[in-house]
Amino acid sequence: MNDDVSNSWPTIILVYCLSLAAAMVVSEGVPALGGIAAELHPRSPAMIGWVMSIPALVVALGGLATGWLVDKAGDRRMLLVGGVAVLIGDGGAIASSAIAPLLAWRVVAGIGYAFMAVASVTMLMRITIGRTRVAALALWSTVIPASFICAFALGALVAAFGWRWVFGAHAVIVGVLATIGVAALPAHRAGEPAISRTSGLLTVLRSPRVHALGISFAVAAFLQSGMIAVLAKLLAIRVGASEAQVNSFGIVVMLFNMGGALAVGALLNRRVPAWIIGAAGAALAGAGTLILATAVGDFATAIIVDCVLMLGCGLLAGMWALLPRVAPSPQTMGATSGLVTQITLIGVLFGAPSAFAALGMGATGFLLIVVVMLLGTAAAVPVWLRPLSAGPATVGDAAPALRQAVH
Repeated sequence: MNDDVSNSWPTIILVYCLSLAAAMVVSEGVPALGGIAAELHPRSPAMIGWVMSIPALVVALGGLATGWLVDKAGDRRMLLVGGVAVLIGDGGAIASSAIAPLLAWRVVAGIGYAFMAVASVTMLMRITIGRTRVAALALWSTVIPASFICAFALGALVAAFGWRWVFGAHAVIVGVLATIGVAALPAHRAGEPAISRTSGLLTVLRSPRVHALGISFAVAAFLQSGMIAVLAKLLAIRVGASEAQVNSFGIVVMLFNMGGALAVGALLNRRVPAWIIGAAGAALAGAGTLILATAVGDFATAIIVDCVLMLGCGLLAGMWALLPRVAPSPQTMGATSGLVTQITLIGVLFGAPSAFAALGMGATGFLLIVVVMLLGTAAAVPVWLRPLSAGPATVGDAAPALRQAVH
């Protein structure tokens, strides 16, 4: 591999920005939900939640198939094709005057999201080596919370011009990045090793540990995406806060989420047991949810509690660092990450609709959401208890991989 490519941080940052733009397909819906509900009058509160989460349906159902397409067509091509699909989906959302066509165009944007998300991490694996790869993947793990920060920043457009401007601004961002990508993203070079997203897939599908870790991420994403989606409406009911007030603190809240995710690697490197980190994350997330739904009395307290909740969700999401402990072999890391990502997106898919439905049930509804989160998180306990040195390879197989990672 060419060292200029493998250590090109401008290229890495460009791929990260494209990943961030892809993840915004889900998060861009958050500041627009109130305006969409007021204008398009969905039949049920859960329906408005689907506006945010339905792009995740595409990834949840088609993530592995997308991995096959990326293997066949190439990561650069699929990344750019995905950008075009997102542009079409955003344009359709802007033109929608009813909830049904809006949801249909959100599916189109979700197809683009799937292409871009899978292709971007594949490209990062292809163009990096050693410590640069470790740093690049650590940066990539912050894409989801960073996308919500960007979405909350775009929330000012909703207050000034209406919900359609969020989709328009996102389309401009994607268009600019895709245009730069056409000129700057590296194509696969002769002799460059291929990174497969489907190698050993059947073995991965039969691995209980992979599914257990994926379920734990799914329920954490279920809680996080749900609470982000309903927070403005929940605080309007609980403390009389406006949507603009809530969105103005969204960036601060998501910084706590990013901090939690980034802290996991540092804690594991200091040999803090994974089960302690996971238990702390589950406790903070669950307690924060119940306090927000039942006990907050003023807006300032609600924001503090929400920061605690998102810190807990970040700790749970940061357990992505444990992925090597569950991969059946070094060759199946791509398929393992693909399956875990697909399972995780199932949680994103149902988070917002479930949280909006919980609003109608009051404290009982949110208690049920927390119970689901705790039960699902418990599935990962056997993974959390595995030794820190546990990985996908035997002792003999691991030495070459370890040398490559260190040098």
